[in-house]
This record gives sequence, C-alpha cells and structure tokens, in this order.
Amino acid sequence: MTLTAANLPALLSQLTADQKWEAFQFLWKEVVEDHSSEIESPAWHEPILRGRMERLEKGEAEWLDFNQAMDELQAELACK
Repeated sequence: MTLTAANLPALLSQLTADQKWEAFQFLWKEVVEDHSSEIESPAWHEPILRGRMERLEKGEAEWLDFNQAMDELQAELACK
C-alpha cells in the first residue's frame, strides 16, 4: 500500500506501541532538523511558554532536557 495522508491513520493503527514511538521519534527528528524554519508556532503557544518561563524564574518548575522529557513522556504513556 502506498502511503498517503488519507491512509496514514489506518496504517499507523496497525503498528505496535513501540513502532508508533519509533515513528514519532523519526518524524520529530525530521521536522526539527529539516523543516523547523517552515513551521510557525500557534498563537496559543506563546502565553503557555511565557507562563512556564515565569515558573522557572520563580523556582516553581524544573527544567528537563529533551531526552529526559521524552523518557518521562514515554514512561507515562506506557502506563496508560
């Protein structure tokens, strides 16, 4: 089957959780490395980032590097 936007959900639904995670990581890397300059953040994103930065500055939040955040997200999703 040829991959198209229309059949992508059906193809992804056939993957295991581990395969979906690998696909997510691949796509994330592709977007960040190859297309980040083409993507604009949505309007709702700025106030959220501002609030997070304020919590960091007040010492009310913890900074995680990307790999640590992804590990925690993967662990959280595996429990659901």
